Amino acid sequence: MKSVTIQDVANEAQVSIATVSRVLSGKGQVSAERRNRVLEAADRLDYTTDLKVRAPRKVEARILLMIVPRISNPFYAEIVHGFQNTAYKNGYEVMLCQSMSNPRRLEEYIELMRSGVAEGAVTLDPMTGLDVFATLVGKFPLVQCCEYNEALSSSYVAVDNVRAAREVVHFLHSIGCRRIALLNSGLNFKYARDRQQGYEEGLQELGLPVRPEGIAHVSDVNFNLALGVAERLLGGTPPPDAVFAVSDVYAAAVEKAAKRMGIRVPQDLAVVGFDNIDVSLMCDPSITTVNQPRYEIGAFACDMLLERIRTPETPVRQLILNTELIVRDSTLR
Repeated sequence: MKSVTIQDVANEAQVSIATVSRVLSGKGQVSAERRNRVLEAADRLDYTTDLKVRAPRKVEARILLMIVPRISNPFYAEIVHGFQNTAYKNGYEVMLCQSMSNPRRLEEYIELMRSGVAEGAVTLDPMTGLDVFATLVGKFPLVQCCEYNEALSSSYVAVDNVRAAREVVHFLHSIGCRRIALLNSGLNFKYARDRQQGYEEGLQELGLPVRPEGIAHVSDVNFNLALGVAERLLGGTPPPDAVFAVSDVYAAAVEKAAKRMGIRVPQDLAVVGFDNIDVSLMCDPSITTVNQPRYEIGAFACDMLLERIRTPETPVRQLILNTELIVRDSTLR
């Protein structure tokens, strides 16, 4: 007969695993209504509420958390792949957690570590709950991935976004572009701040002006949102002759907007994206992009997390990986 798991209880009670963990451990605040639902579900499924009795099974499960802002962002797919493969090779299961940039959700995931359900976490969204993570550093294994905050004394793995953006601007200049626009994400993200810094530094190094009207922001990595912003950016006076988009999703939106407006890519407008996700090859013309070693980022993040789990006194590590500009049709004039 199949053993009943904490996930089974959560499904039966229609609550999160973290809520079940808080009820059964007696730690944390849970409403009376939810507490009763959990206890009734545990009784129906004959699930023991003695966590100490179940401790050997928790150790056997060996769960790692991977916290991402939104799983709909295709950028995360290969990072998750690299993280999962490395975890599985080392005898761990992975729980993929979507924070939706919601501190309350983040608290629930963190509770899984406090209650012993999970042994450690990798986060790609530290901006959601910096205060929460600050209380965890030193108590639980935690690694920042791609997005990181230097204020936290925790290990991280990322790429040099400033340098990569600067190289994009120099490349566009080398093919004759002089009015280079930037389609950026919100500046609450470190990668967006760094890529804008690299973009502005590149222009300054080439003696080109940094024009505020040549910089636009999209609140989320969303094609439809980016499409409207791209149309406004391309409609400027004078119009840009190149757009550096900080995401391939944004770059695809730029190409779509250009087609609607009768602007030819690459003859009238060069387009460069970032991340080298599948959409960069699906578009016509294919998109010149900055490749991030996403699988390796996920694998290294998992290695660093396992190192913290096995040897808690391991010094904090900062790993910065190289990027590569991949030239495709959107810039071939």
